[in-house]
Amino acid sequence: MASQALPSKSTALMPSIRPKKKLKALHWEKVDAPQVTVWASHALTPEAKEEKYTELAKKGVLDEVERLFMAKETKIFGGSAAAKQRKDKKQIISNELHKNLQIAMAKFSQYPADDVVRMIIHCDADILDNQVVMDFLQRDELCTIPENISKQMAPYSRDWTGPNAESSEREQDPAEITREDQIYLYTAFELNHYWKARMRALALTRSYEPDYEHISAKLQQVVKVSESLRDSVALMNVLGLILDIGNFMNDANKQAQGFKLSSLARLGMVKDDKNETTFADLVERIVRNQYPEWEGFVDDINGVVQIQKLNVDQLRTDAKKYIDNIKNVQASLDAGNLSDPKKFHPQDRVSQIVQRSMKDARRKAEQMQLYLEEMVKSYDDIMVFYGEDNADEGARRDFFAKLAAFLLEWKKSREKNISLEEARKRTEASLARKRNNAALANGANSGGEAPQLPATSGAMDSLLEKLRAAAPQARDQRDRRRRARLRERHQIRVASGQRMPDIPAAEGTEGETNDGNDSTNNIASNDDTDAAETELLSLPILGSDSGATSKDSTQISESEDVADRAASMLQGLRDNADGERSRRRRESAEEERRKRRLRRRNGPTGGSKDSADGSVLSLPEPTTPSRADSRGPEESTATSSLAEEDAASQRPVTPMTPVIIVSPTAEQHYRSPSDNGPNDGSPGKYSEPSD
Repeated sequence: MASQALPSKSTALMPSIRPKKKLKALHWEKVDAPQVTVWASHALTPEAKEEKYTELAKKGVLDEVERLFMAKETKIFGGSAAAKQRKDKKQIISNELHKNLQIAMAKFSQYPADDVVRMIIHCDADILDNQVVMDFLQRDELCTIPENISKQMAPYSRDWTGPNAESSEREQDPAEITREDQIYLYTAFELNHYWKARMRALALTRSYEPDYEHISAKLQQVVKVSESLRDSVALMNVLGLILDIGNFMNDANKQAQGFKLSSLARLGMVKDDKNETTFADLVERIVRNQYPEWEGFVDDINGVVQIQKLNVDQLRTDAKKYIDNIKNVQASLDAGNLSDPKKFHPQDRVSQIVQRSMKDARRKAEQMQLYLEEMVKSYDDIMVFYGEDNADEGARRDFFAKLAAFLLEWKKSREKNISLEEARKRTEASLARKRNNAALANGANSGGEAPQLPATSGAMDSLLEKLRAAAPQARDQRDRRRRARLRERHQIRVASGQRMPDIPAAEGTEGETNDGNDSTNNIASNDDTDAAETELLSLPILGSDSGATSKDSTQISESEDVADRAASMLQGLRDNADGERSRRRRESAEEERRKRRLRRRNGPTGGSKDSADGSVLSLPEPTTPSRADSRGPEESTATSSLAEEDAASQRPVTPMTPVIIVSPTAEQHYRSPSDNGPNDGSPGKYSEPSD
């Protein structure tokens, strides 16, 4: 146990290596019994501790700690000789008064006590213009001296009311007391017999002019607003309208001949059946629409808003206090504490300073009295005029506030009604505009023209309309022009991606085939116009109206080709404008083709498919049209288009020799072999003769 106690005893020894300056302290929460804790291994002997600190010092750890955690030096305020001297001096006044005097005289803290006292007694402008100092010097602590302080101050004071006061000696030296006590002694204590009247008179010389401006302006404002309330005929008419409508709404037992201003606050609480409009909104709308000459009351009584928080009784009290203060100062100068200058301090100039301003102050007090009387009379009369009790303190305080609240609510109702009316007008204008647009659209549709959107206006839109109107209407005319143009250029159609074949000398049969294919493509889809413009050509098939088309082709010129392009573009614009109709037309055409293919596959024409080995049978193209072609170009074209789509999904791709498989119609299947020429019993499969 002795060996365990030894380390704890040695830990109290300080090592020889200590910081050169004071460092910040770490406040430990010490372990009571470190022998049985982890800290038992750190309970080193003094020699081991010295060795450890020496090692830390060599590594520079202790120097870094001393540099980083150096404690700031604390300066002791009041440690100078003057502070010690102040502590040695005697303090008589209370600590609170001592502190307040230091605060009030902070601007003059560097001045000696005698200089501050001289400035106060001489009534310097620095003292009179400093509102903080003047307020402090008028406090009751300086005007009324406690008895215990009076007993302690008496040996240091001098009685200025007695004979030969200036030559009399003080019993004790005032230098023994503090600076604040000396200021208190030379001013409030020795001049206490006229100190309160003195400071009141000096304060009046600086405050009577601004106070007069402030109070008189308020009095005149009350008189002006009261007169405006009495003279406003429009306000009386509005209140009468409110009374009439209210009596109309009330039952017989709730009829009234007049109401107090407090009832105006309830106008905004009565709402309509939809909880949207209040009674105040209704009255404002009626006045604005039916009696616009009454709206001027808002400007007539607008002054109540500025004085709604004004307490008229407090204003009257302030005016009376102002008048009484001037009277009291004048009485002090005439026969009061300020009437005998012999009792003043020999250097006190209060009498000269105050007398300079009293003449003007008396005149302002008389004028203030007139303003006050006029205000009281006007205010009492206007309250009685509007049915209020002028003896009720609450009614006097809230009279202007009630009218101001009514005026503000009226302005809010006006803004609300105007906004609702503007919104209603916009809605009506929008509905009228929609009705007009619908009427115009119906008229345009009845006239055979497509309805135009409201946004289509301007030179470009009118030009597009003219171009649409000039576009050709007959689809067969466009078909003939396109077929003739293709014959003039190529005479034969070639599948996309294959080599252009040489144009043979004889073009009659192939031209007829082009005619039939063009007609078929035009009926099947509206997109064949783009295919013709980009010159993507398809394989030739059998046609029927080659003779008529050959005659038309000789009459087509280059200008007609350009016109055909423009017509195609305009037709595309029309199709885009009516996209839904085009989509339905395309879907119907596709469905029709699909049904025809199904009928053709499931019918007696099943032998038109390829042979079992996948090869395509080739037959020479007949030079005379079949009976199926005599049914017309449209029927033949539809049949050829469907056959081409069936064959395209089944035939192999031949790079150099275009092949087309035409499925004959039902009529072709049942005709005799002599009508079509030699046939092997299978559907008609034709291959174009090679070049």
